Amino acid sequence: MAQDLRSFLDLVKRNRAADFQIVSKPVDARYEITGLVAKLEKEGRRRPVLLFENVSGTTFPVLTNLHASRGRLATAINAAPDKMLETYLRAMDKPIPPRIVKTGPVKEVVRRGGDVDLLALPQIVHHERDAGPYVTAAISFAKDPGGETWNCAYNRLMIQGRDRTSIHLTLGKHLWEFHKLAEARGEPLPVAFAIGVHPAIALGALAIGSIDEDERAIMGALLGEPLELVKCETSDVLVPAHAELVLEGEILPAARTPEGPFGEFTGYSLGERQREIVRYTAITHRRDAMFQDITVAHLDHMLLSTIPMEANLYRAVRAMIPSVKAVRVPSPFTCYVSIEQRLPGQAKNAMMAVFGADLYMKRVVVVDHDVDVFDDRQVNWALATRCQPDRDITIITHARGSDLDPSTREDGYTAKWGVDATAKPSVAAFTPRHRVPPDVWQRLRLEDYLG
Repeated sequence: MAQDLRSFLDLVKRNRAADFQIVSKPVDARYEITGLVAKLEKEGRRRPVLLFENVSGTTFPVLTNLHASRGRLATAINAAPDKMLETYLRAMDKPIPPRIVKTGPVKEVVRRGGDVDLLALPQIVHHERDAGPYVTAAISFAKDPGGETWNCAYNRLMIQGRDRTSIHLTLGKHLWEFHKLAEARGEPLPVAFAIGVHPAIALGALAIGSIDEDERAIMGALLGEPLELVKCETSDVLVPAHAELVLEGEILPAARTPEGPFGEFTGYSLGERQREIVRYTAITHRRDAMFQDITVAHLDHMLLSTIPMEANLYRAVRAMIPSVKAVRVPSPFTCYVSIEQRLPGQAKNAMMAVFGADLYMKRVVVVDHDVDVFDDRQVNWALATRCQPDRDITIITHARGSDLDPSTREDGYTAKWGVDATAKPSVAAFTPRHRVPPDVWQRLRLEDYLG
């Protein structure tokens, strides 16, 4: 499989031309790109990939909304839309290690030192309260300063000068841990950010697992071949050879700067915080590079992050409850799980597995296997008819959660709750559901009666 974004876009154009739209009319980098995506999604019920050719203040065209279709993401990993979970789990179970190559298209233009100018990039401001322009599609690549463990993740970057950004490091996550180790030594942490990559690489970057699991190998498994990596110009960090653009730099020790507010996936404009600082040492890119943006809090963002989360949570619950049927992440900090409960207490075990597997999870609802977790009406029906609040709600206090949750009193220090909405003592012994007799259901053909 081709590893570059352009090959994937060609595939989209060939298979469904209406899914790729070029916007030639000038657009303002402040608000208009996000505004057009949001308006298409809300009023037009459309989710095409958008390429803005004429963006204010920059020579880079801007590509956005790439991930806003489950079908497109399925195509990227060579899977049917209903087989994405299975495909992702297989990639996690059978990773393919990356391959280092001498060079790649991302090295066609190299700018170092005084030639580094982040202000030449699109200065995209997404929402009205945002403190400034943000880079939202940056995938970080970094190595444990004391070992050989690598980590990849999405990190928002607020542009604060020609060679400076802030970086939002999620408390307790792996890149935050790497930075803490380097900072304890009084050293900067070398890091590089890839912008504009094949969606299989984007999906792999969001894999959630143990700190010693290599997301680059999961990317390779999703691609079906080793991810090709090249060495950075100013550090030993390895980055995708076929990316559109790479920012090379280092996270400074013992340095913080005000960052935010920023409109996050929660639907809230989260306020100013003190964040770490990245100083940039080089920019490399393709000669005619596209700059990729992710429209945060819209489908482009939410679908991309949900698929890896569901795979990780399914794997975690399956380790505890082999009869798990499905996992869904329907909204921020929320997970629905369906299980075929064979023993009393398995619903609560499923809750604990979810909480242990994902720092962000705050609410878990567990239902029986006869409830479709992808149908909100059915989940609400199970909550209403199979759950007693004084018996079936579990509250966990004083836990770590997301520092993007606006309801917490301090960043990421939260409570969590789980709901056992399974039938007690079992579906078989519970009040029976009504239904049309199966033989009648099978023989009735709507067209025979309604034309």
